[in-house]
Amino acid sequence: MSAGSPQTPPRAPGAASALGQAILEHRPSSILAETSPLRGLRRGSVRTVDLVAQSVAAVAPAGVLLTSSGGLAAHAGSFAFIALALTACVVVLVALSISVFARRLSAAGGLYTFVTRGLGPVIGMLAGAAIALGYATVAIDTLRSGVRRLTTLFVPAATGGDRMPDLGVFALILVCTIGLVGLIVCGARVSTRIMLVIEIVAVAAILVISVVVFASTGWDLEPLIPDPSSPPALSSFAAAAGVALVSFVGFESGAALGPESRRPLASVPRALVWTVVAVAIVYLFGVAAQLSARADGSLGRTSSLLAEAASLDAAWIGPAVDAVVAASWIACTLACTNALVRLVFTMARERVLPEWLGRTSRRFSTPHRAAIAVGLILAGGTVVQTWAGGGSLLDEVIGLGTSVGFIVAYLIVCAAAVTYLVRVKEFSLREAWPAMLGTLALAALTATEIVGTEGRTRVALLVIAAVLAAVVAGYALALRRGALPRARPGAYDTPVAADALGAQGERPHGA
Repeated sequence: MSAGSPQTPPRAPGAASALGQAILEHRPSSILAETSPLRGLRRGSVRTVDLVAQSVAAVAPAGVLLTSSGGLAAHAGSFAFIALALTACVVVLVALSISVFARRLSAAGGLYTFVTRGLGPVIGMLAGAAIALGYATVAIDTLRSGVRRLTTLFVPAATGGDRMPDLGVFALILVCTIGLVGLIVCGARVSTRIMLVIEIVAVAAILVISVVVFASTGWDLEPLIPDPSSPPALSSFAAAAGVALVSFVGFESGAALGPESRRPLASVPRALVWTVVAVAIVYLFGVAAQLSARADGSLGRTSSLLAEAASLDAAWIGPAVDAVVAASWIACTLACTNALVRLVFTMARERVLPEWLGRTSRRFSTPHRAAIAVGLILAGGTVVQTWAGGGSLLDEVIGLGTSVGFIVAYLIVCAAAVTYLVRVKEFSLREAWPAMLGTLALAALTATEIVGTEGRTRVALLVIAAVLAAVVAGYALALRRGALPRARPGAYDTPVAADALGAQGERPHGA
């Protein structure tokens, strides 16, 4: 061949594979699709720290620890610290179970997609409906709580209570909702960076408050040691574990941003485990301070770390805590809404929900239509719950949904992890044991909690069970009768032809 003659890439000896030959000839591989099922999302726009911020914000450690941690001691007594530590171990098992999927799939649908891949579309819909219930009820409940805190902060004379709220409260709910939806539409990185700043401040604040409370007791660790002479009943200990488990719900929400993250198969599992460990440490320290203060007669027996802090002679604590709690609740609303939007977007791409909900913004590469739809549900639900007031059946259903939805989804995803490993022929006891142990632990906890419900709580549980059963039964019937002929459950982000050539990946665009 002369020096001036055009050169063509040599063919690999012995008939190269289609992918190898495509690379040699610098053309897209015919093996890979041109587009991903989740096309339109901006790949690589968020980092591991953003995933952690999303997950921590959904957990809302400041809001939980400062206002809702008293139930541990109320149920478990001197065994409260042990109950929290054991529950943290169970949540780590759940995180490891989710990681079984997250190391292999990048899915905006999160647990819904994972369970669908492990146990099929019908059980997947049960997990999807449960986690959607969890995200929606948490978002509604925390938005209402955040607005109440803001009202107290800006109008100290306002008492809130169960009275009929005025138009100003409704207006504040709508303003907050519009702002949250706007942040989601602007992009995952914008929302996660805001959550990151809020949670850094919030976690720093609760650590400072915990130190102040702990120091006021002389760092007394004796209340952390359980008294074997007065152990709580099994049902009471299970109730304490249930309270502790609710404190962690939402930690998995970072998985919903996997398709928009860098190296998702590595960053998502890492973010999940880091979130659980970090939040567990913060909780253990805060609850230790609270238990130490409860044992100190000078501070009395109050129901939360916030109340213990308020007992101290420091004028700055009250307003500072109100601001931190309000910010933490609003950040939690943003995080849960973010995850719910990705779930709706995924179901729309699968043609399980109306396809128009799966469109993405050409400018921001975000599921803007799903965000608007979820925002309407959030605003409407919060207004109705606020109008109904505390003690209503709706308030009870929403409050119970914030725990039941997540617990059901966690139980199913642990069971699905084992099945999935068998299905892909990668089962090993070393990788499957967390899911197996987590399934047993969550099943026992769920059964104990169900048996222990009574009164209005039992009615609320029946309402939730009926809603989930109706959704799953309707979906199963639609699949059997062919009413969803174009449905493709279990969609997740996949490599595209351009990726095989080392390109930037497909360009974000509206679908």
